[in-house]
Amino acid sequence: MESSYLIQRLQKPFKSNDSLISKLDFSFGGGLVNGGISKQGMSLIKDIFRFDYMGSSEFEWGAVPEALQKIAKNRESYISSKISIDKNIVYIICNRADIDEVQKRIIGFSQNKYHNTKERICLYEVLKHEPYNDYNGWLELDNGYFFFTDKAMFDKTASLFGIKSINEG
Repeated sequence: MESSYLIQRLQKPFKSNDSLISKLDFSFGGGLVNGGISKQGMSLIKDIFRFDYMGSSEFEWGAVPEALQKIAKNRESYISSKISIDKNIVYIICNRADIDEVQKRIIGFSQNKYHNTKERICLYEVLKHEPYNDYNGWLELDNGYFFFTDKAMFDKTASLFGIKSINEG
């Protein structure tokens, strides 16, 4: 696995009756509408999660859709799982071959506020119920894996990609 440098924070979707939805087409910057994700793709994920603005150009110009495409194309080798960290459950979607390393990395992200990532992940703060608790999921862009603290987001994402639980074989 490559090092995990780019991790996109995810938030709960806007409520469907929120009048701001139509006014807020997500922009990663860089000029690509929805960061390069098609309208069809955005319609599939809009009720599952939304993207936090990361503020760095590395997240722009197609990095997010490339990671999503990598997961979609390799979904047969992906699994879903969960780990317990300080009485919190973190749900994972990753390549079966990477599960042990992904779990180690997530545990590492949970142990302190600072990592060798481009932008702050804020998993530590979320698990400690500190500020930044509006982040409920993460998409790691370098290797293509998700992790969530919100079960509904996790379940919907696993279903969207057709990912089976590690217990389903």
